[in-house]
Amino acid sequence: MSTQKTSSALIAVLVVLIVVAGVVGYFAGSSAAVPRTVTVTSTVAPSVITTTVTKTEKVTITETVTIKPTPTVTPPPPTPPPYWPKEVIIKVGGIGGAWYPIGAGLGDLISKNLKVAATVQPGGSGPNILALSKNEADIGMAYAWQSAVAKDPTLAKDYWGEVINFTNVKLLAGGLYTQYFHAVKLKGFPASNFKELAAMVKAGQRVAIGTNIRGTAEEFTTRTLLARYGVTYDDIRKAGGTVFLGSHTDIVQMMREGKIQVYIAFGGIGYSAMVEADTTMELEPFYLTDEDFEYMTKTFGFKKAYIPKGSYRWVKEDYPSLVDYPVFLCRATLPDDFVYQVAKLLDENKDYIVAAAKYFAEFDPKENWKLGGLWELHPGAAKYYKDKGYMP
Repeated sequence: MSTQKTSSALIAVLVVLIVVAGVVGYFAGSSAAVPRTVTVTSTVAPSVITTTVTKTEKVTITETVTIKPTPTVTPPPPTPPPYWPKEVIIKVGGIGGAWYPIGAGLGDLISKNLKVAATVQPGGSGPNILALSKNEADIGMAYAWQSAVAKDPTLAKDYWGEVINFTNVKLLAGGLYTQYFHAVKLKGFPASNFKELAAMVKAGQRVAIGTNIRGTAEEFTTRTLLARYGVTYDDIRKAGGTVFLGSHTDIVQMMREGKIQVYIAFGGIGYSAMVEADTTMELEPFYLTDEDFEYMTKTFGFKKAYIPKGSYRWVKEDYPSLVDYPVFLCRATLPDDFVYQVAKLLDENKDYIVAAAKYFAEFDPKENWKLGGLWELHPGAAKYYKDKGYMP
């Protein structure tokens, strides 16, 4: 009986030794394998013996971090170099419109920081481009969408009456803010869109419309959409009506006097002339039709968006609107280092302009160079955006 117990014990020990030897052999053959944790359990008999072997290997991961160098920006010179302009003319929009305070803010920054006199002049997007192309202005505000018109000689001749020297007009900064189409009518005026307005004119009825000067976005949109329905400005006048092309402030005053029934404008939400009209008169929305939107977006690259409900008293529901981005353009012959410093002023002094024009809060210095349509960046502006790390 004792001999049998001894034999059983020896067998058990022998099995354990075999298991251990197998485990050691396993790890010896696994030294080149993928690092892992291994657990081996062997049971010889119930409640007799259990052997557990655990092996853990450490893995070292090396990560290389590349530190991006801090952008180096050239500061302005202590005094203007002799080849810089003694004065710059900045062409903006009409007095009372959305553009005037932005252009005036930039003019102040140039005068104070670069010691170059800056004169801000009223204008319009189309006339501003023409003036820049002829070196009659140094900086001007216009639209991204107009680049497609200016670059095409046929479209340019129809729009301006002449071909534009496209290469002399460069982008200083794009995407100044989102500009919305606004159109309102005096309460009770029967036409609610251009199609209905054109029908009134064709029926010999008097209508009176007001918009900005010829070549501006609002005037171009007005003229283009009236033409789609077979009506010209001359047709309106022949029917005893009025077409007034002038400043926003004048149009609002004429509406108060009953001389204008429909006011068409482009501007940021809450721009001063529209707020004045909204708070001093009972107005109703003047709409674009679905066909109007399709034509303007496909033909000229406008986009469709909405002026939110409650933005003005006359906006009872979200108002469908055309949108585009105003841009700062400049003449190509301005010195590169001067344009560099002007781009720097816009980047570093955004809040200064926002204080006078709250819609400029949308301006993103890091992204503005992407929102210029087909306008080519002035080399000086491009260098600044690259030095700053905004452009690759």
